Amino acid sequence: MIKRRQLAAPLRLAFVACNKNAARWRDDASYLYRCENIAEALKQQGHTVWQGHVTRLPWLQRWDVVVFHRPRATWHVRAALHWLRHRRVTVVADVDDLIFDAGMAEFSPGVVNGLVTLERTVRLFRAHHDAFARFDRIVVSTAPLAEHVRRMVPRAAVHIAPNAVHWRWRDLPRPAVTTTQAIAYLPGTRSHDRDFATIAPVLTRILGRHPQATLHVTGPLRFSLDVLPGQVVHQPKVPFDRFHECFKGVRVNLAPLSDSPFNRCKSAIKVLEAAWWGVPTVVSPLADAERLADAGAHIAPTEEAFEETLERLLADDTSYLRAVDGLRERILHSGDVYRVASDWLQFVMHGRDSRLDAGSRAP
Repeated sequence: MIKRRQLAAPLRLAFVACNKNAARWRDDASYLYRCENIAEALKQQGHTVWQGHVTRLPWLQRWDVVVFHRPRATWHVRAALHWLRHRRVTVVADVDDLIFDAGMAEFSPGVVNGLVTLERTVRLFRAHHDAFARFDRIVVSTAPLAEHVRRMVPRAAVHIAPNAVHWRWRDLPRPAVTTTQAIAYLPGTRSHDRDFATIAPVLTRILGRHPQATLHVTGPLRFSLDVLPGQVVHQPKVPFDRFHECFKGVRVNLAPLSDSPFNRCKSAIKVLEAAWWGVPTVVSPLADAERLADAGAHIAPTEEAFEETLERLLADDTSYLRAVDGLRERILHSGDVYRVASDWLQFVMHGRDSRLDAGSRAP
């Protein structure tokens, strides 16, 4: 069993989901990593933790800290904040995407991929900003996102709590090194068509050179590749409790991103997830991936580099074995939720603004 540090005297904490559908708050992978993961780490160290939707928050319960995940300025959020501040409760906002600057709405993946109108996205981003402006403590997932929050909400103290290996995975057995040539792409949401399109020509050429190789796509994606029948396996999104099965037998994971202000603020969660299961990831340039350059992130700045890196990991056994050697230990060094929770709690209780070295330092 991994040693877990004691953080502080026991506290009463609530982690509040603010998504629109109150019945599906646990279906949000962002909430699972940003809130449930830290909540469970704190719970295992003796703190009392409640999790649920903002519409179900037990207002009469005495809280020390209440965390609002991706809050919008809805009636429930405004009323809860007013009541909690009246009772001198520490309130914290958590955000992991650039969803609070209406001037950046045109770069939202929903807009870019034609899933939602610009006008609707602008309204949504303004509602998020109106909510964030009510907080004096904001937790984010990456350094670029932190800098944007500091510009948009200058009165708030900001802390970087990087995404960490999920606690549910910590005690699952280590996978064996694969002998297949399976490639995985796991979009998760509907808004990655443009991202995938940036590497579609690369995949066509790679699969053409390696007829025994296969591409496994899990999640919604609109795409077409001119490859042999059976080389592409596409299945629907799976629930998180089965998500780790997507890495079984996979040799290389893919995390392409089109370049935009929105994507530059994203976390390297896809790298982290794959690395825990012994799978290296070829990833587009991303600031958060740089901290994982020695823990599964193979950053490819151009289409040519993406193809060269994927070819090497797929076809060169020596390079592949070097890439996966000790990968689980290396990713845990950068993605230990118990350390992240300890730093998180120090910020929440003291409210001092942190920089990347405070939010993601190695233990």
